[in-house]
Amino acid sequence: MNNYYLIGFCGGSGAGKTTLVSQLLNHYGNKAVAIELDSYYKDSPGLTFKEREKINFDHPDSFDIDLLKEHLILLKSGNEIKKPIYDFKTHKRQKNTNTINPNTLIFLEGTLIFYFIELINIINLKIFIETKESIRYQRRIDRDIKQRGRTISNVKKQYQNTVKPMHVKYIEPLRSVAEVIISGELDIVDSTNRVIKKIDLLTR
Repeated sequence: MNNYYLIGFCGGSGAGKTTLVSQLLNHYGNKAVAIELDSYYKDSPGLTFKEREKINFDHPDSFDIDLLKEHLILLKSGNEIKKPIYDFKTHKRQKNTNTINPNTLIFLEGTLIFYFIELINIINLKIFIETKESIRYQRRIDRDIKQRGRTISNVKKQYQNTVKPMHVKYIEPLRSVAEVIISGELDIVDSTNRVIKKIDLLTR
C-alpha cells in the first residue's frame, strides 16, 4: 500500500516558502508534488475587475478551503486532481486546470494554511518559515512587479492596507502551530538540508 505524506509550509508573503519548496522538489524529484494555497483563491466571475481589485486577498475568507481540502484528501488517497489555475492579473480563475498526480510527498505552501483546522488535521508535518519584515516586503515588491504585472504604487498600497495588517493578525500567531521553525534569511542549502532530515525521519 502506498503512503502519502502532506508537508505544510506556512509563513508570511515573501518569507521564502516557494523557494524552499522548489529546492525540495529538485531533491526529491518524482517522489514529490507541490500545491499552492494561492491557486485556490475563490472565483468571483460576477464581479467587475474594479470590484475584484478591492477584495482583501490576504484574509482567510478569500480562499476556497473546501475545494483545497477535497483535493488534498484525494491526493493522499492516491487519486489525481484538477488543480485550479488562478490569473493574478485579472483576479479570476482560468477555465483550464492543471492535472496533478499523487506522489509520496505532497508539499502544501501558503501564508494561511495553518489557520484552517481542517487543513491542520490532515498535514503530517508543519513547517513555518520566519523572515523579518524588511526582507519580506522587498521580495513582495519584486515578485508582484515581475510576475503579476503590478505597479510599484499598487504593490505598496496593498502591502500597507492588507498584507501587513493581515500578517500581524492572522499569520504571526500561526508560528505556534508549527513543529519546525525555519529561517527564511539563512542560506537556502542549509535550510533545505534541515527540512530534508525532518522529512526523511517522518517517511522512513
